[in-house]
Formats: sequence, structure tokens, C-alpha cells
Amino acid sequence: MKKIISVFVAAVTLVLSASALNVDEVELKVPGSVDSVQFENYGGPHAHIDSAQAIVNIGAGLGRHVALDVDLTEYYEPSAKYSLIHVVDPSVSEGRDADILVLNENAGVDHIKNLRRIVTGFLQAAYDYNQSDAETIATFVTVYNAVYRNQISVFQERYKPAVLSYLDEDKVGLSTNWEDWAGKTQIVIPLNGMQAGLSVVDTTTITDDKVIEAMRQEEDKAIEVRENMTDIKEREAEGATERARDAQKEAAQERKEGNVEEAKQAAAVASEEQKIADRKNMEVRKETQAIEADKAVLNGETVPVVDKSSYLTGLFVVDDARDLYTLITVDGKNGDIILRSPVKQIKGKTVYIVDNISLEYEGETNLFDKMFLAVCGVNDGHSAIRLCLIDSETLELKGQSSQVLSENTEFLFHANNYYVVVQGDGGRYFVASFDKNLKLLNESELSVSPATPLYEINAGLLVTDSNGNPSLLDYATLSQVW
Repeated sequence: MKKIISVFVAAVTLVLSASALNVDEVELKVPGSVDSVQFENYGGPHAHIDSAQAIVNIGAGLGRHVALDVDLTEYYEPSAKYSLIHVVDPSVSEGRDADILVLNENAGVDHIKNLRRIVTGFLQAAYDYNQSDAETIATFVTVYNAVYRNQISVFQERYKPAVLSYLDEDKVGLSTNWEDWAGKTQIVIPLNGMQAGLSVVDTTTITDDKVIEAMRQEEDKAIEVRENMTDIKEREAEGATERARDAQKEAAQERKEGNVEEAKQAAAVASEEQKIADRKNMEVRKETQAIEADKAVLNGETVPVVDKSSYLTGLFVVDDARDLYTLITVDGKNGDIILRSPVKQIKGKTVYIVDNISLEYEGETNLFDKMFLAVCGVNDGHSAIRLCLIDSETLELKGQSSQVLSENTEFLFHANNYYVVVQGDGGRYFVASFDKNLKLLNESELSVSPATPLYEINAGLLVTDSNGNPSLLDYATLSQVW
């Protein structure tokens, strides 16, 4: 275990890994007008940490409003962080109805995973989708909205005038940068008839060629989520086929009873349902063939071995006025930048390398061979200053302390413990010690200055108490010696 201070450290392996809640990752690459882009998620610590279920519940709350009357056009929670506009106009046959999820100025979502959780919760509560189907549709909805960000002409072609009346060209769709989400986002979810069951959300629209091509640019070509969507469409086709058969039977019965008009109406329903079934089956065949071709490509690829022995990771300035830094991996042979950390709020130049880290979240344990331990964040309401663990491979935030730190905290390592100044109740501050897994070990009873030095001597830790007096704390217990 050793400290780095604005210097390069040992080479790291650059293998992007999956992550859990509040973990930043490289997300779906989406083609822009020319080049591919990727979702940029907030990489630092958070002032408030919500569970996955709490985030799903945000969408579920909006969905429950819609479920009360799916045939009513209504603007739900217009003054909240997240609003939902449910737009249905049965008087117009051309174009699609839609749900519009609005991220208002005070929306706190800053990661594409959590945004998808909100959409998932909404779909489950509003239209009774099961979790798996809702998650699949939510992924496609976000990619669809990213592909068509600000392209109002596309929405004009596809949606009813009632929907368009709520859309703002500067906000419609989803930016790939989280900083452009709050106050600038209208996520459009295309709808079929409100009684369409599994087909309430128009899966044909959200899986058009541009969306599929965007998803195919993933390293794994998004095989799993695309297969999940074909499964949904297969069930949509089966449902439409069954409804077509029922309508045909009804038409035959009406004709037998001499009800000519009713027979025509039932026959028209049968014809329309069969067209839906045929279209869905055609989409399934086309996408299944594409998926199988992509699988063959993936299985036949020879992945070149990259020599990472010259890779170096170092601490670099982001904002010298605020003493903020970030980690960047470069090729030591030529200085080429290999990877930039999304964590751009490392405070001060003190970063420690720690080995064999075990982090738990919602019952799952994640193991890491090597990580960077640092103080991260700023006090701006959205972020908070916390101890953070950054993966040495991906340079992404993987863990953060529950305790919020003083803005002026020092960061000290002594005898396998890490010492900082934490915020307490009533505006008071205390010295706290943590282990390498960010587990709180001890906290002083003595209230200290938020800017106290943490000065090492053999007898203990010299600090400045809240009255400005010198005090000595025991290293092990942080109890006051004098």
C-alpha cells in the first residue's frame, strides 16, 4: 500500500466491467449525425444515495396516476422533479399517442441506469408490464430518444398533433450527457391503443433501423437485450393472432345470425389484428437473423492482445482554483491518453492505492484487486464530499462512504487506517477512521475544527478542537488523551 501525489502509478489493466447502482460505466454507444457517441454519466460521489427500488418507485408513482384512467390526457406532477404527460387522442387516427417523461430543473438523475429504472417503474405501474419486459423496453426507449434527440421533424412525422403540442425542440429526446438532462429533457414513449396489453408501448417505433444500428455498436452488440425484445414481439404476434381468430369467429357468428354490419366490424378487427401479427413476425424474423449474424461475428473474432505494460495512471489537474483533480491513464511510451476517469472531483493531491477490496451492495459482494482511495466531491447540493473508491481498471467510482466529510478535511493514512474529518449533527465536526473498504471504525467524541490539521506524532494525533485549542487523540480509539 503506498500513496501517490501527482505522480504516475503502476500500470493498470483496462478492461471495462459491469457495475451496480451508483456505479458509472460506458453505456450504449449511440450514433450522432456523423460519429458514435456514448452516454456520459456523473462520476463523482452523491449528496444523497437512493436504493435501486427507491429510484424505480419514482417512475411507479407517475405510473399509478396514469393507471387510474389510461384514456385521460393529463399532466401529472408538473411541479415535481419528474413529470409525466399522458397524451391520448382517440379522435385522430393518424400518428401515435405518447407518454412524455419530463426531467424538470431539479431532477436529480445523473446515470443512464437510474433513468432506465425510472422508466421501468413507470411501465410496470401504468401498464402492468412485468419487470423483465419493462427493463427491456426502458433500454430501447432511452436509446430511441438519444438517437432522435432534438430532431423534432421525426416526432412530427410519427405522433399526433396533441402530442406535438407538448414537445419542445430544444428538449425533446435524451442528451447523451447527464449534465444536459435536468430541465432539458422530454423522453417520448410511443403508445398504441390503451387496451393493447403487452403492445401498449409501440415496440416497432422504438426498434427502428437506426435504434438497432446504435445498439449493434456495443462491443457485445447488445445481443441480450435485443433477444429480449424479439421475445416480447413474438408474444405480441401470438396475442394479435389469437385476437384475429376470435374476431373471425365473431364475424362468422354475426353473419350466421344475419347481423351484417356487426359481421363487417368483426371482420375488420380480424384483418387489422392479423396485419399486426404479420408485421411483428416479420420484425422477429429480421432481427433474429441479424442477431444470429452478429453472434457469428462475435464468436469468430480474434481479439488482439494489447500490450499494457507501458500504461501509467496519474493524477491531473481539473480545476486548480478549487483544488480538484482526476485520474488519467496514458501510454508511457508516447503519452497517448488511454482512459479518462469520470470522477473529476478528487479533492487535493492525496490518493492511496489499496489492494483486495470487498464492496457489498444490496446483498452482492464485488471484489477488486486494486483501487484508488481518495476524497472526492464538492458541496454543491448535487454532489457531496465523501471518501471514494475508484477502480484501477476502469477509473470509475465503485464505492463511497456513507459519511459526508468536511470541505477542508485532511486525508491521513496511519497503521492501516484512514483518517478524515466528518460532518456531525448540529454543524459540528469530528475525526473519523475508516478501513480500506470504507467501513467506519471509530469517531471522536471531541468536536474539532472543520479545517483541523491531522498531525502525526508517536503519542497520537494532534488536532485543533472546535474552540481552537490543541488536543491529542488516540490513534486506535480516537478518544481524547488530553
